[in-house]
Amino acid sequence: MDDLREIVGTPLALSAESLREAAVLASSHGLSFYDASWAAAARGLGIVLVSTDGRLQEAGLAESAAETVARLRLSVPPAR
Repeated sequence: MDDLREIVGTPLALSAESLREAAVLASSHGLSFYDASWAAAARGLGIVLVSTDGRLQEAGLAESAAETVARLRLSVPPAR
């Protein structure tokens, strides 16, 4: 278990405030509580949520990997 924790880090535990925010996000954007929890966690950590979930993206709660690459001005190597 220690090796796994070293690789992926300590599991996230949402605060009561983040759980309330997730409920509001789920209700206001028609998302599952599970999906809204990821958005609330990202907001609480002050980070951008990167997701392939179109509903999260449409709600402005996540961005696509392509948007992240563009925002960070990363170069993508050509396919071989």
